[in-house]
Amino acid sequence: MKKTTFFILITVFPAMAGFCQKVSGRLVFQQAQVIAVTTEVKSTVSQEAMGQAIDFTADGTAVHSYKVTNTTDDNITLHHEMKSIAFNFDGMGQKRSFDSENKKDLDGQFGPIVKDILNKTFDLIIDTAGMVLLAKPEKLDLSKADDRLAVVLNMLKDVTNVVYPPKKNEASFFKVLPGKGIALNESWTEAIEDAIGKANTIYTLTAITDSTIVIDFKGNSVTITKAEMMGRETVTNMNNAFTGKIILDRITGIIREKTIVTESNGTTEAMGGTLPVTSKTNITIHVTPDR
Repeated sequence: MKKTTFFILITVFPAMAGFCQKVSGRLVFQQAQVIAVTTEVKSTVSQEAMGQAIDFTADGTAVHSYKVTNTTDDNITLHHEMKSIAFNFDGMGQKRSFDSENKKDLDGQFGPIVKDILNKTFDLIIDTAGMVLLAKPEKLDLSKADDRLAVVLNMLKDVTNVVYPPKKNEASFFKVLPGKGIALNESWTEAIEDAIGKANTIYTLTAITDSTIVIDFKGNSVTITKAEMMGRETVTNMNNAFTGKIILDRITGIIREKTIVTESNGTTEAMGGTLPVTSKTNITIHVTPDR
């Protein structure tokens, strides 16, 4: 009987220790490491005009990378480059596709704006939690796109926006966990507000395995987007609800995968009228660190 009790204790205690264990947000990078990131977006938009619904669909992929150019005990320096962009669009009776690895596409209608995106680079210095200490340049400006491309680029902004550097004191792409240790099933909240809107997100650490840390999240946001179409400004106000999951490497804390599903509704003010808009966006991010 004593042997049985002893066996039960030595098997239960490690399990309880794992359950109570906290994980930190400290990131571990290796000098000269290259981290490839693939962002895939699928978006649908339905807009009412003159009593009829106009549907748009778009899917796009951006491949970009971060190279670790310097590491210290307190910070990491990263060099960001764009690699490729591809997308398909279907709306208002028009179908368009683009692949930056196809020379014919680069010489076509979308070529100038995509070339500009692919040529942009930036450098970041982040702390070991992933917060931005310095971005160089602090801001990137892209050439203005043809008005006829505005709908396509707006639907795929999650693909094209990866070209922009985060601001100083903001979270970098690699910032996920809070500064304090987090235990299994513990939650924390993040609030963000900037020039285009505000968002609130609740994160929950839902699993710790031998190799991964899993975080589920949900939240809502309000966004205001301004664009120009046919020489006139349009303003789109959207209310967004989103859910998702993040998988981190347990040893390094570096993100492996992130999925987000966002459902939105709102209005677009254009040419003196207000048009109801609904949309749904699915984003999948895959990260491949080269160790």
